[in-house]
Amino acid sequence: MNQQDYEVAVLKMSLEKIDRMLAYVQNIPIYRGDDFTQQVLEERREAMRQSLRIAKQEPYFARLDFLEFDRDEKKSLYIGKVGVHDDKEEQPLVIDWRAPVASLFYSFNGSEEDVYYESPDGIVEGEIQLKRNVVIRARELRRVVDSYVEGQESSGGDEFLLYKLGEQKDNKLKDIVSTIQAEQNSIIRSDVRKPLLIQGAAGSGKTTVALHRLAFLLYEYRERLKAERMMIFAPNAMFLDYIAQVLPELGVGHIQQSTYVDWVLQKLGEAYEVESTEDRIFTRFELQVEPEYQAVMKEKGSLTFRNQLKKYVEEELANRMPVNDFIPWAHGIVKKETIQNWLTQDFVHSPPLKQRERLQARLKRWVEIEVRMFEDEKERKEYKTEGLKAVRRYINSWKKPDELKLYLHFLQQKDYPVSPLLRSGKLMFEDLAPMVFIRQQLIGIDKEDRFDHLVIDEAQDLSPFIISLLNDYTKKGGLTILGDLAQGIHGEEGIVAWDSFVKVLDENCTYVQMEKSYRSTMEIIEYSNGILKQIKNHPPLAKPVFRSGEPVKVTTYSLLFMLQWLKDVKAYETIAFLTRTKKEAEMLALELKEAKVSATLVRAGDTTYQGGISILPIYLSKGFEFDAVMLTNVSSHHYPNDSIHKKLLYVGCTRALHSLSLSYEGTLSPIIPL
Repeated sequence: MNQQDYEVAVLKMSLEKIDRMLAYVQNIPIYRGDDFTQQVLEERREAMRQSLRIAKQEPYFARLDFLEFDRDEKKSLYIGKVGVHDDKEEQPLVIDWRAPVASLFYSFNGSEEDVYYESPDGIVEGEIQLKRNVVIRARELRRVVDSYVEGQESSGGDEFLLYKLGEQKDNKLKDIVSTIQAEQNSIIRSDVRKPLLIQGAAGSGKTTVALHRLAFLLYEYRERLKAERMMIFAPNAMFLDYIAQVLPELGVGHIQQSTYVDWVLQKLGEAYEVESTEDRIFTRFELQVEPEYQAVMKEKGSLTFRNQLKKYVEEELANRMPVNDFIPWAHGIVKKETIQNWLTQDFVHSPPLKQRERLQARLKRWVEIEVRMFEDEKERKEYKTEGLKAVRRYINSWKKPDELKLYLHFLQQKDYPVSPLLRSGKLMFEDLAPMVFIRQQLIGIDKEDRFDHLVIDEAQDLSPFIISLLNDYTKKGGLTILGDLAQGIHGEEGIVAWDSFVKVLDENCTYVQMEKSYRSTMEIIEYSNGILKQIKNHPPLAKPVFRSGEPVKVTTYSLLFMLQWLKDVKAYETIAFLTRTKKEAEMLALELKEAKVSATLVRAGDTTYQGGISILPIYLSKGFEFDAVMLTNVSSHHYPNDSIHKKLLYVGCTRALHSLSLSYEGTLSPIIPL
């Protein structure tokens, strides 16, 4: 029997077992009672139902033949997105990709004679005899590729990777469990006790790796980490929609997903309005922020600003504390020294507003105890009523702080400009971290508000203040921060070097660089690198996987050319026109509509990505990838020779997987490589 027929037979047998197991567990009535033991059992059954439903269509993607030392027979291990274990058999039917032994599949490159993995029982040593990729679609075996066979020359691993990279994309980001590379595997499984900081070139898969890291952590540390207490911060709602399927495909649910702005609003409540995403993007990229205010934005994002604000709030709150004796009635008194002692010793670990609440509760309790000395019941009630009124008066003298007023007063003291919008309670992006920080100083951070683990994507566009704030809300070591300095298109809002984040994390972090780009063809990556090289102190250039394609095209603009280009790339699933401005995107959308071309105009506030033909300003394309990309009007007027426009063009070029074209009117931008 040849290998193809053998794997078909194994697949048939595996599917029969999975179908039988799924039918059995689905026939067990769902328990909805109150018995805790039965609830736990039902939770396990539901997890099994979900895993088997995933395995039912594509049970595994790889096979690894491993021979343990001191064993006579090898084990053929099949690896899938979820583990499947038939209780009637000793060996699992399918090994979960996150299991320790599965790590061998990703890390083994064929040159090691002996390998090992860490099992719950200790280190297991042995040798790998076969490493095989299999492609299963809709319960049918489509492809078998051997990347290593003991004693034979094989380059099947590269062949399989190129096959997967050559596939067209739809409107959702996909998992990469079948093609995780050794360096990606190392990052996914890196030390949970340390924050992880990733500088990833465009197309290196940093977002996908971070999502797989969450899935791995939930598997490996299931007793310590809970999905409900994990969070992903993405740059916008549309990107959240784009990545929404990755974790469910891996059998992981209940992980929170949000944007930083939405999280801030949830913390501050409904009392505040924040500049809209559309207004913010339009102001930054089309109106251009004045240099003076750029400096203010940068200062507001600094750790110096945070430290100054912290000192101010502490001093302001200290000045508001009560300084008088509490005297509810004649001959009844709590000395101010006693009250200060309560605040500075008994309540010292409580935040100010909690101290206020605790002082009120203690004074009430003091009143209730003191009135017991009155024997007459009527007199007791009268004194108690009077005493409780006195407590309210005393506590009200400790003026409850308002975070916006505190912030405005601080800015005025430091001579920072204060806009009329901020006075009315409308916050700019750079005001969000200071406002949440003040709230944190007032009420503290409840245990249930801390994340077990937090993934922060496109972090180069955030400030050190923001990262320090999010670090406060995350358990020790629970940060995965990722981004690309070459795509830092938000100017003074972001950073130019990761050192500023390392300082926030007290240098107790793991820093990695992902330089290999899996997204684009060699031609597109080399062309994009030509732009990146022009940026002073640029991060490492992307290193392409050997996947060749068509040359990058640069030509003069016309609607006829656009329509012809669409015909040339019509076989692709996702196509994008990237314009410099929102107005240009709107005009192009009208032109294509008149030409009977069905396309989606993408706006800053959109919450879903439709796929197909998209039209969007280049600054909204970050994080996405398209089969074919056309950059429109890359003229010297739209893209002058400065750092921010070099980064914008770099972002635009690196969105393309297979086909990249640029068009222009007038004079070509001097940034464009010829």
